[in-house]
Amino acid sequence: GYGSPPPPAAIPPPPAANSSSNSTNVDAGGWLDARATWYGAPKGAGPDDNGGACGFKNVNLPPFSAMTSCGNEPLFKDGKGCGSCYQIRCVSAGHPACSGVPETVIITDMNYYPVSRFHFDLSGTAFGAMAKDGRNDELRHAGIIDMQFRSLPCRDHQLF
Repeated sequence: GYGSPPPPAAIPPPPAANSSSNSTNVDAGGWLDARATWYGAPKGAGPDDNGGACGFKNVNLPPFSAMTSCGNEPLFKDGKGCGSCYQIRCVSAGHPACSGVPETVIITDMNYYPVSRFHFDLSGTAFGAMAKDGRNDELRHAGIIDMQFRSLPCRDHQLF
């Protein structure tokens, strides 16, 4: 690569206590509430052309390995969020197929559909990765799920 990857994106502050029911809760581990959907092929990288709004190519191959996501505006940040890495996990209370095991995704695309304050529109691969063993398709059939995320450095994903 050419130098170091960009620093991880800062997470916007949570809304004021008197805001709408679309609030964000932060637990002691730094996890924030979000919602997740998925697009593209069930075992694909998201965009049909394996690209996305960030201009990355071949996101089906390493270092992305199809573990990609669109981010809504607080994640995509008009393109400044491109290449940001996040740990994601679905919560078993949200769906019985959720493993609760954290996975890492990289923002490679944008989606402004108003699903929640923080919305990850994951590749089929990334969405399925949050499932218990053998239950990937069951989780994908849920459509929209509650999940949690936190920012992390992209040290394992040398993108630049």
